[in-house]
Amino acid sequence: MKTKQLLKVMHVIAWIVFIALCIKTGAILISYFVSISNPEAAKNLYEGLNLFEYYNHSFLQYSFIIGYKVLLFSVEAYIAFLVTKLLSGLNLEKPFNFNVQKLMQKISYSIFYLWILAIVHNTQVQYLGKKYRFTIDLFSSDFIFLAGIIFIFAQIVKRGIEIQSENELTI
Repeated sequence: MKTKQLLKVMHVIAWIVFIALCIKTGAILISYFVSISNPEAAKNLYEGLNLFEYYNHSFLQYSFIIGYKVLLFSVEAYIAFLVTKLLSGLNLEKPFNFNVQKLMQKISYSIFYLWILAIVHNTQVQYLGKKYRFTIDLFSSDFIFLAGIIFIFAQIVKRGIEIQSENELTI
């Protein structure tokens, strides 16, 4: 019974995270469009994110950095959405099914994609920051380990499905 309650709580939390990430992505996009006509808005795009130095240096570089951030938060929101789908479709009586395995695999691939985006973002920001002495705001890039763990769990679920199918055939 505790497992069901915990999964319900996690489902609600996943929805909250999904909605919050969608709001964050939208807020950055709206702030970006406002900053096109009002450069001062680049000083506080969202929660103190200050990209004014990048804006003054090159609007194109500024746009790339905003684009990276929007992509990063969008992928995070997509991952949260996949988790909500996983938790809503989870059957505790028969947890090993192809839907669970496919969703776990999608989550691991999405986290891997997020890791690649974070590396590209961080590389560009570090290059510009060192070259022009800008403040550096890096995105965490520790996702590869998490992607690997979830991929391993997806493979375990896949093997569980195979064993479950074999057992059903022998009965």
